[in-house]
Amino acid sequence: MRRAAPILAALLLLAAYWPAFGAGWIWDDDSYVWRNAVVQSPAGIVDCWVPGRTPQWYPLVFLSFWAQHAVHGLEPAGYHLANVVLHGLSAFLLWRLLRALGLAGAGLAATLFLLHPMQVESVAWITERKNVLSMAFALGAMLAWVRWLSVPAGGRAAGRHAATAFALFVLAMLSKTTAVAVPVAMAAVAWWRPWPALAGDARPVRRVAAVLAPFFVLGIAMGLFTAWIEVTVVGASGGAEFRRGLAERVLQAAQAWWWYLGAWAVPTDLSFVHPAFAPGAWRGVLAIGAGAALSVACAMFARRGTRGPVAWFLVYSAAVFPALGILNLYPLRYAPVAEHFGYVASTVMAAALAWGAVRAWARIDAAGAARRAGAALVATVAVTLAGLSNAHARAYADAETLWRATLERNPDAWLASNNLVVIVLERMQAALDAGDRAAADALLAEAEALSERSVALAGAIDASVMANLSEVRRLQGRVPEALAAAERAAALEPGGAEPQWQLGRLLELSGRGADAGEHYRRSVERAPRNLVHLRELVRWLTAAGRLAEARDVAARIVALAPEDAEARGNLGSLELELGDLPSARRDLRAALALSRGDESIAIAARCIRALLAVPTDPESCAEARSLAERLVRLTGGGDPLSMLMLARAQAMLADPAARATLASADALLAAAPPEVREAAAAERAAAEAALQGSGMP
Repeated sequence: MRRAAPILAALLLLAAYWPAFGAGWIWDDDSYVWRNAVVQSPAGIVDCWVPGRTPQWYPLVFLSFWAQHAVHGLEPAGYHLANVVLHGLSAFLLWRLLRALGLAGAGLAATLFLLHPMQVESVAWITERKNVLSMAFALGAMLAWVRWLSVPAGGRAAGRHAATAFALFVLAMLSKTTAVAVPVAMAAVAWWRPWPALAGDARPVRRVAAVLAPFFVLGIAMGLFTAWIEVTVVGASGGAEFRRGLAERVLQAAQAWWWYLGAWAVPTDLSFVHPAFAPGAWRGVLAIGAGAALSVACAMFARRGTRGPVAWFLVYSAAVFPALGILNLYPLRYAPVAEHFGYVASTVMAAALAWGAVRAWARIDAAGAARRAGAALVATVAVTLAGLSNAHARAYADAETLWRATLERNPDAWLASNNLVVIVLERMQAALDAGDRAAADALLAEAEALSERSVALAGAIDASVMANLSEVRRLQGRVPEALAAAERAAALEPGGAEPQWQLGRLLELSGRGADAGEHYRRSVERAPRNLVHLRELVRWLTAAGRLAEARDVAARIVALAPEDAEARGNLGSLELELGDLPSARRDLRAALALSRGDESIAIAARCIRALLAVPTDPESCAEARSLAERLVRLTGGGDPLSMLMLARAQAMLADPAARATLASADALLAAAPPEVREAAAAERAAAEAALQGSGMP
């Protein structure tokens, strides 16, 4: 049975997370993977180490995504599989660690950790690679530390184990700084009971402190750096929820401390966004009192020589501390707790629960209970947990499924209703594209209801809520209301780029195009790498006749996206308008080489115009003719513009076929709609002028 246990555990793990293998992307997966330029760039192996290039500075996480993208691209199944494997590895390492510590119930603890439904948020959510990767390194560091404690001091093995522990701790911190709890756990384990490494040492505390000092220094420094990133980059600042006083933070933290224990013990009400704690300071005071009573009880055990409860209390508190809200943490604006925040502490909770269960069963067994009944009970618990995890994992199938499941559990989850607005509007656009106006109207009505619900819950604190309402009003044709909502969004996020872009677009719709440019500029200043905002500024500058400025911004886009054919083509067109023919021809040729499908037709036309622009030369004209012939083939000979460009190129080369080609173009124009004839007028005149200039009859 023992030999079969790992196989059974692996099968249960697969069963628990089977829905994840067919799941897609959800919240934050875009910024972490499928829209992350660092992950998808060859230079990402270096860029992932540069603070500010990624949503959080967890370089090993983005390095792992970069490596996977190089292997299988943006297929989500591979990323889900990696998370599941890392979670399974952590369960194995937890089992090894608890066995090394000599704790009863190591196998049961690993099983609880492996299959508990509260773990689903960390495993089925690709973005939480942070948790599963950091956990594997952290448990490896703890195992190396226990080995250091288990060998006599002074030997070569001791130094090797200490170095291994520190190296793995560094890797854990580079994956997620919640591993800051590791040094506390190391100190608690060293204090918990006598160890060979400290035997005969007159000052064991000093020795442990000397070895652990680098761990604490690194942990505190990187933890503070993450807190700074959370405030300055992620955005955990400004709102009322981030300006709470210390007393309010402590009262909420005390409730959260107990919540994670309760959710682990009774995992029946799991959700991606949990409700806020019920109002009333007395609840926090009660939680503090209960915590104080528990700490006193643990201390009393320690005075009697049983240090385990104190060690557990310290390690659990350190593991859960980053999620308690004492420090500003951006996700806490949506809920006071989150299941993935309990992932680190789950190791401690699983170990304590398993130890207690095994000790209790041992007493029952001593009274005559059958041992097989205990094994059957463990199997029943494991299968039940796997079933609960499987059911919970189904909610993570895709973003829409997740947000709807969240609203079923927590109707006040404005994060869910607000994000659903975006998804429903995308479906509305798809319905419009398909010509289904009735479906589009129904979806717009649903988006309006969701948006108004979000505004009622969080319109006073969240800019994106007001921005979504603005978009709904724009689509309804209620532009003044849309503009008012966008102005409110900009006021809620004074340094934000998106509200400025939205204001610029709405001002143009309101007939105030001259005022829009300033907002487009602000959006680019605040998000200098946002390609959508940069393109919008290029469009506005071009329409305003400020071509030199438009060219400079277009060049920035090309620098950010050198493989983007449209970006390079736009730059070439602006250079052509400004009379910089060498640059225009260079960039349009490059754009044509990068283009695919229908995009290549439009870029080829621009490239032909650049090649035929005066002054030209026979080689450029010959290249233009070749491109025009290709364009005619691509359009099936039915596009008058393509035929006109071919006629012009032929005429500039004194090709006798030019006149016949022009006649074919004229025949196509005669049957074309008036707007096509109007658009082709300039090209028709240029072709005629080229024929006249060639001297051909």
